[in-house]
Amino acid sequence: MRILGSVTALSTDLETKGQTLRAFVGISSAQIIAGFAAVLLVARLVVGDWSWGDLIVLVATIALTGFFEWCVHLFLLHAPTDSLRMTKLGTGVGHRQHHLDPANMVSLLLRASDAAIFSALFAVFAALWVVPLMFITGQALLAPYLTGYLLAIIGLLHYEWTHLLVHTKYRPKSRYYKRLARNHRLHHYRNEHYWLGVTSNLGDRALRTLPRDKSDVPLSETARTLS
Repeated sequence: MRILGSVTALSTDLETKGQTLRAFVGISSAQIIAGFAAVLLVARLVVGDWSWGDLIVLVATIALTGFFEWCVHLFLLHAPTDSLRMTKLGTGVGHRQHHLDPANMVSLLLRASDAAIFSALFAVFAALWVVPLMFITGQALLAPYLTGYLLAIIGLLHYEWTHLLVHTKYRPKSRYYKRLARNHRLHHYRNEHYWLGVTSNLGDRALRTLPRDKSDVPLSETARTLS
């Protein structure tokens, strides 16, 4: 099976960073998210009007990313099978398949339609925190909002890249990605209730789902099935 430019349907067939990058740029979700990012970057450059608001938005984005990932992972992707989130919205259907078969590229990454929907919805998410912040700090709105939306889309693209990378046979060299890879493997194979962050562990640290040692939490029998 081919996934656009990818030569494999299994992430474990990817052994180097180069192979992973070539696969990633050929995947529809990455192309769609990158397209949103490109349009937003052009819009931001055209608007100009750089200010302290942009720096405030950058710091807030970094601080909120871990909490956002934590909430989405727990409440949407790990939603109970009998919850409205699952029965009406199907928020965790693909993620359950991912836990059953972590190397399957189809369930590992966003579908093209989901990537487009999430990228569009991030326009609303960005407004929810950028608008109040700019009001409180007395900054202009349009330029920092575009910055916030752009950063959110870049964050989504980074999420997709990181999620693919940690499921390949490639072992990251940097401390940052080594930690992310280790934590995510523990989430899949040790206990699904912990290590919920993918690109940031700030949410796990603050919300007490980042054990000091893997032995501090039991080996879960439902890490594969989520049930």
